[in-house]
Amino acid sequence: MFKEFSNVEENTHKSQKETLTPYKIAVILLIKSYCLPNRKNLTERRDFCVVALKLIQTPDMELGSLIALLYSPEYVLQRYARNLETECTLMCETGIEGLLELFDFLTRLMKLSLDHSLSPHVLCRNSVLGLYVRRTIVSFEQLSFSQVTQLYDAFINDFSKRNVHSLCSETSKIEATPVKKNKNKNVWDGRRAELLVAQQALILQTDEHKAMPPSELQALVRELLNSNSYYAEAHYLSYLNCLRVNEYCGALDSLYHCFDRLAPLENRTPTEDRSRTFRYAALNLAALHAQFNHKTVAQAALKEAITMAQEAGDNVCLQLAHAWMYYLSSKTKGHLIERSIGKASSLGITHTMSLGLIASAHHSALEAKNPTYVFETLMKSDVLNCQHSMSDLMSMTYAEKSALWAYYGKTEMSIVCAQLLLLHNSGNRKQSLFNGESTCQAVVNIANALVEVGEYQLVNSVLNHAKERFPNEPSNKIWILSEQLSQFTKMMRHEKWSEAGTIAMQISSLDPLESKFRLVEVALAKADYPTGLKYLSDIEKQTLTAQQRVRAMILSSQIMSSSAVPGNGLAGINALVLLNSALEMATRNYLSYYEAVVKMHLANIQLVMDMPNQASSLIDEAIIQILAHGSYYDQGRALILYAKCLVATAPLTTTEKRRTAIQDAIKSLIKAKNYFSKIEAYGKVKNTLYLLTIMYNELDSKGERNQCAFEFRQLNAQYPSKADTTTLY
Repeated sequence: MFKEFSNVEENTHKSQKETLTPYKIAVILLIKSYCLPNRKNLTERRDFCVVALKLIQTPDMELGSLIALLYSPEYVLQRYARNLETECTLMCETGIEGLLELFDFLTRLMKLSLDHSLSPHVLCRNSVLGLYVRRTIVSFEQLSFSQVTQLYDAFINDFSKRNVHSLCSETSKIEATPVKKNKNKNVWDGRRAELLVAQQALILQTDEHKAMPPSELQALVRELLNSNSYYAEAHYLSYLNCLRVNEYCGALDSLYHCFDRLAPLENRTPTEDRSRTFRYAALNLAALHAQFNHKTVAQAALKEAITMAQEAGDNVCLQLAHAWMYYLSSKTKGHLIERSIGKASSLGITHTMSLGLIASAHHSALEAKNPTYVFETLMKSDVLNCQHSMSDLMSMTYAEKSALWAYYGKTEMSIVCAQLLLLHNSGNRKQSLFNGESTCQAVVNIANALVEVGEYQLVNSVLNHAKERFPNEPSNKIWILSEQLSQFTKMMRHEKWSEAGTIAMQISSLDPLESKFRLVEVALAKADYPTGLKYLSDIEKQTLTAQQRVRAMILSSQIMSSSAVPGNGLAGINALVLLNSALEMATRNYLSYYEAVVKMHLANIQLVMDMPNQASSLIDEAIIQILAHGSYYDQGRALILYAKCLVATAPLTTTEKRRTAIQDAIKSLIKAKNYFSKIEAYGKVKNTLYLLTIMYNELDSKGERNQCAFEFRQLNAQYPSKADTTTLY
């Protein structure tokens, strides 16, 4: 979630002692059986290594489940399962003496590998299993005789509870038997608990869909805390788990408990920095409040962290706080980012520096800096990320590039960056994969691109993949919003205004501003102009980016043009003034696609005002950008407007030039019709057929005219027209 979470104070003197259990005795017996001098094939050696690693990392399970796991057809370890049963039975018959002999044998085995270090041996004392066995021997030697007796009695009880039927003769039953953990008590020793917490915390931050489900992980945290209530890292894992389901109270409570467990100072050395825990507690608290958009409280916590860090001279904590400060600030953001990058660079805090470069590029784009400068900044971040193998920031950089290309209107480049991000997080490089919000955004970008070309079945497939891969917050909000927007787009193209309005209202819980924009589009389509103006007024009261402001101006000009009485030139002039302001803003902010869209709207108004030559000039400037980066819907609209201008600028007399212009217009209209048919925009298809009918009639092509008229009637019967928007672009 946040990089600085790893800077919390190490919990010294955890005093999590090794606890010997019947399960560990069974594992030791299995290792002993494997170490006996007998022939082992390659498959047995491989399977034993895999299972042994699994057994020493998982919590205790019942002995019957352990034997069932060895008999499982997934592994070729049936011989060792039988040996383990024999060893367990023998130990039950020989009494405590058998337990003592087991550890004597292990001690001799360890000494043998030490004395003959150059000779090949089965169990190396420095290997994973060697360390496990040595640690178990040390723990056993520290037990008193009464504790050894209790351990032996517990082993006898657990072994007697297993299924008394022969496991070999009932393999089919064993295959269906799941491996169950001991429900009565799961004994977690310190090292296994640390390993589990570290693994789950890493997965939650890099590949969240592979983590345990939230409810199961929380149950596991409770088990860990039952074993050791002072285990701070378990509370931290609970904190991360609460964040993934957006549970504020649970996250806050877990964070408090985490730092409460780290707070006792009596076991620490006198020279240790005693305030480190408290300042990082304040920093993490600020990050938590920032996650839930509690900016005022977060800034107060940041001030506390900064004060303590300045007193202690902790530059690392100061720079982490500085990074959160520019994230939470709305004023002088650019200056704060520049200072953070410079200081992080001098201190060698590469992660914070790279994050600052990404933030600087984002802020520069919104401040209308040159795109060349913006992408050069991102390139510097790329270099740092590659040098230090920061896979999370590599993905974030690709996502930022994709967003910036879309912002500048280069849709194709945006899709390429999204695909590069997904390619970066694919293949067999499992150690460097990152499946965070940026990856989810890349998947959604692909889905959005497919919506624009009418591939609705593929859209569903991509979104279903996103649902499976990113089931929890905050990533799931990204694909939920995309799913809602794709359904809204489809309903608008089908001219189902009520359904589209309902979806637009539902979007408000995810993105209130986007919801208002969509409601304006619905009001414009329904000719409900007062409602549209009301929503536009609400939009203009908010803090908008240049792109959003241009978008609002375009919608406002459309309402002006649509609501005006035919022949009212004043409404057209007002719309032209507003669109010229939008054009100037789009040009100043390098919004090339919106610049082209505004020109198309200007051309449409000029065409309605009987200025076809000026409209044709604007279309020639804008149509290449629309055809290169626009959706099928925008391309279709541009081709229709182009066809209208061709006919409007052609000579009025029936000459060869007019005939050629009409034929060229028909070609454009046929392309537009194909685009609209692909995206199922049937209202636009009917408008296109209507224009084709008129043009074929003027050319006296009766067959083609009648065919277009027939198709129009069929479509009109299936999809009756609900609004007259033929004068709009």
